[in-house]
Amino acid sequence: MSNNALFNLKQELIATSAVTDNGLNLTPAHRQRIEKLAEQIEALNQDSEPTSHMELVQGRWRLLYSTFGLEQQTTLSRLSFGKLPDVAVSITGIFQEIYTDGQQYNNLIEFITGSSVKGVALVLARYTVVDSKRLAIDFLETSAQSATDDLDNTAFPEALGIEPASPLKSTLSGSGWSDITYLDEDLRLMRGNQQNLYVLLRAE
Repeated sequence: MSNNALFNLKQELIATSAVTDNGLNLTPAHRQRIEKLAEQIEALNQDSEPTSHMELVQGRWRLLYSTFGLEQQTTLSRLSFGKLPDVAVSITGIFQEIYTDGQQYNNLIEFITGSSVKGVALVLARYTVVDSKRLAIDFLETSAQSATDDLDNTAFPEALGIEPASPLKSTLSGSGWSDITYLDEDLRLMRGNQQNLYVLLRAE
């Protein structure tokens, strides 16, 4: 298949993924089409050892689509493996930042509360290269912080409607893995240990 055909497949996957709001508003037709497009693109993957090129993976990526099962209306508790307070939030964006320095593999979930407080829930992790495609992920810490400069560490809990002493940071001890099934300079496809598909577009 030509490079032009691959380009067209990628553009359709990106466009179809984008209308699902990270997979949060997903129809069966969308899911079926995205899965077929992903499989076609994966079959054209020119890089048989993507984990040998982690410098290409490095940077900030926007999650366009996943089958992870997140809900747009959720809570900080659900976004943090049950570690943070049970504050109702609405997801507005999901990003991943990967850096070879320290083997960082961090997920950032932007949210807004019913009272229009904007924040970011972070899950900090570390990756280890297992083989030519697989990364083992060890989760280290979860936290929540204000997405704006007008709320400091004291004012942010109050704005969320929780006690000032409520913990907004906690250690984690879970682990998992993900396979990089397609990689180029601006698109990455991942398949996780629970058969989840992730479509990520470089955000930089």
